[in-house]
Amino acid sequence: MPSYPNAPHHLFIAGVPCTGKSLLGKWLGKNCGYVHIDAERKGGVDFDTVGVHPEWVRFLRSGTAEEFIRAVDRLGKPLVLNWGFPKEYFFIVLPLKHEGVDAWWFTGERGAARGAFGEREEKRPEAERIPVGLFDQQMDQIERQGPIIELLFRGRIIKGLDSHGRQRKPEELWEEMTSRSERLKKS
Repeated sequence: MPSYPNAPHHLFIAGVPCTGKSLLGKWLGKNCGYVHIDAERKGGVDFDTVGVHPEWVRFLRSGTAEEFIRAVDRLGKPLVLNWGFPKEYFFIVLPLKHEGVDAWWFTGERGAARGAFGEREEKRPEAERIPVGLFDQQMDQIERQGPIIELLFRGRIIKGLDSHGRQRKPEELWEEMTSRSERLKKS
């Protein structure tokens, strides 16, 4: 549980690429008063923007989340941190949960997510595009780690793509999350 009795309720959202993690994070930042950190954006620049990068780096080195969460608590707003993180960092989920952070996994059918990934990358300048082969490698890792993901995010796995393979609206994702979490219903 959080170290402070009146600590804001923080969220960690991970998962399959192009399933709405950043979309929801941005929406929560704009509409619900959350501080949004996209761990993948420009080398983690969002950590610097809100002033918690040193604590994040120490967390990744130590595996202990308390100092990072205390730094985030000092922001005075709830945090939504999204990261399509590699398997080497699965260790961060339990310490975050221990500090009272709700951890969620966004998933989607591989072919649909791959299509959304390709569309997203086509919109970027060519020099900034991520090769689709890296998407395939990440999905291979995710599929191999399925049982571990199920254990880490038990009860907090959401389909980020609709039945047509499109990203669900952030309002819809948030409604599903709040319907499944007593703590989010109260916030």
